[in-house]
Parts: sequence; C-alpha cells; structure tokens
Amino acid sequence: VSLTHHSVVNGVLRLVNRLGMEPGSRTLASTSINFDVSVFELFTTLSSGGSVEIVRDVLTLGERGGWDGTMISTVPSAFAELLDQLADRIDVDTVVFAGEALPATLVQRMREAIPGVRVINAYGQTESFYATTFEASETDEGTGSAPIGSPLGNMRTYVLDAYLRPVPVGVTGELYVAGDVARGYLGRPDLTAERFVADPYGPPGSRMYRTGDLARWNRHGALEYAGRGDA
Repeated sequence: VSLTHHSVVNGVLRLVNRLGMEPGSRTLASTSINFDVSVFELFTTLSSGGSVEIVRDVLTLGERGGWDGTMISTVPSAFAELLDQLADRIDVDTVVFAGEALPATLVQRMREAIPGVRVINAYGQTESFYATTFEASETDEGTGSAPIGSPLGNMRTYVLDAYLRPVPVGVTGELYVAGDVARGYLGRPDLTAERFVADPYGPPGSRMYRTGDLARWNRHGALEYAGRGDA
C-alpha cells in the first residue's frame, strides 16, 4: 500500500486531538512495527511530548503484575484476557481498541475494573490509516458491539448500496472511506482501480476506498460495523 506522508500526519494529528494526548503522556506500545497501528502508538505519543514503553505484546503485563500510564492500544480479545489476570492492577486513563469488534460487555467489565477509564473504539485499514473513532459513554447500551464512530478530520465515510447510493439510517450497506486515503497499491494498477474509485460526493477528482466492510448509521449518527461483505 502506497501511503503519503500527508495522510499519516493528518491521522496522527487528528488522533492526538481526539485522544487528548499531552506532554508527559505515557503509552504502552505492543504492536509489531510491521503494522500501521504501531505508527499510531509511537507518533501520537512522541509528537505530543510523551514517552512510549515498547513491549512484546500486551499480555506481557500479566508477567509483570500490572501497569499504570496514560494509554494502552490493543485488540479486544487480548485485553479481555488481560482483565482476567489483572483486573485490579491496571491503572490507565485511555484504552484504544482496533482490529476486532468491541463487545459492549467488555466495555462494561473495563468500567468496573478501571473506574474512570476512557474507552475508544477505532476503525481503519492501511489504505486509510485511521478513519473513525468512537468514545464509549456511561449511557451506551450494554448489548452487541460498540460503534466505530465518526470520521476523523479530513476523512469522509459513506455507507452505500450496490449503485453507490447512500442508504438510510439503520440500513446496512458497504462502507467507503474518502479523504486522506492512500495512493493505491504499488505496482498493482488493476487492484488500485478496483478498490480506489471516484468519489461522487467529494471534491472533483477525489477518490474513495472500497473497504469491503459492511456498516450502518445508527440513530445517534455513529457508524456501526456489521461484518465483512465477502464473508
């Protein structure tokens, strides 16, 4: 995937703002540098004057008997296992999830184990870096999965039918991401043309990325992930 420097910088700066990263913030980075999540973990923290602790994976905290800091970035299944081991020995301000559906039951468990914790559900692919985020609130319904939220600045999201028409609220369609997306696939013009298509709702010449994911808008104006379209 051929990403631009502009796209990554936009994502980093927008995430710094949404997460409220500040000088002195301390982040646990547990994602391999082979994945774009590592860019989020490292550069949102360093660009805001914070420090990063790099570990093999988040489950190493179980071997250490706990952790305290500003932010942990991980996937829901791993953090659920961590809570089983260390429910009362994690002191963190914000946990950012991505890569899997976030069960509402896990959000509730976290609130009970870590009072005051902010829970952020993020969505994106390498082709879009980070596209949306959602902050779970105390009043969210405790069933199903947490929404994936609303677009970051300079990003646009559409839920469209097979004819690229927007679907009504509550109706499932395919999720497209536009704005600061990748240039395409290096050396693969055929695949680039298939996945990056003209954006009929954006500025002239703009493109949108066809994610292959299904989604719907809920009544609160947040996106809900509904699985893969090719599953």
